[in-house]
Amino acid sequence: MKIKSFQGGFDNNLSHLIWCEITKKAGIVDTSVNTTSINKFIKKYELILEKVLITHTHPDHIYFLDDILNKFPHIQVYGFEKPENKLCKNYRGLKHHEIITLGAEFIASLYTPGHYPDSLCYWNKRAQCIFTGDTMFVGRTGRTVDKKSNIVHLYHSIYDQILKLPKETIIYPGHHYGYTPSITLEENIISSIFFQCSSESEFVRVMENYENSR
Repeated sequence: MKIKSFQGGFDNNLSHLIWCEITKKAGIVDTSVNTTSINKFIKKYELILEKVLITHTHPDHIYFLDDILNKFPHIQVYGFEKPENKLCKNYRGLKHHEIITLGAEFIASLYTPGHYPDSLCYWNKRAQCIFTGDTMFVGRTGRTVDKKSNIVHLYHSIYDQILKLPKETIIYPGHHYGYTPSITLEENIISSIFFQCSSESEFVRVMENYENSR
């Protein structure tokens, strides 16, 4: 699977264009960046856009969804089976560990609540990559300051799911908040105390210290 990331939106957001090299069928992970440059890239390389994958329904991650739907009215839109915000008639809800295809590629949905109740990550084993939205960034996790956030749920999403993936897995987050837009899971663990906690209570302390230092 090929990946091209685009930066923009409200807060260094990242939209990730993904496609199958064999069939040229493509998808967009999070519609958080103005679509002009994405559409130009799709046209230049003759890709066939057929899917949008939403990591969660915070407004910044779905802001340009209507623009995509206007240009591609039959596109399939995916996200968690119980979204916090209603999206469109083309929406299909995914369960934890459900598999969807993109051409010859297989993408697994991982339910990762905490930052937001409808947070999903998308994992492609063959390409050794995962799209984490606001669940995991380079250097830290997503925050839990929204009234619907849950720090305990975030801990289990990080430690029981994402950190159990192969260490060579490349993290593609929903914002460019770190020193690099993407990073391997192993590098993220080594470089950040957020991913070195030995217990839930230690994770909560790390998160509290981070918020107090902002």
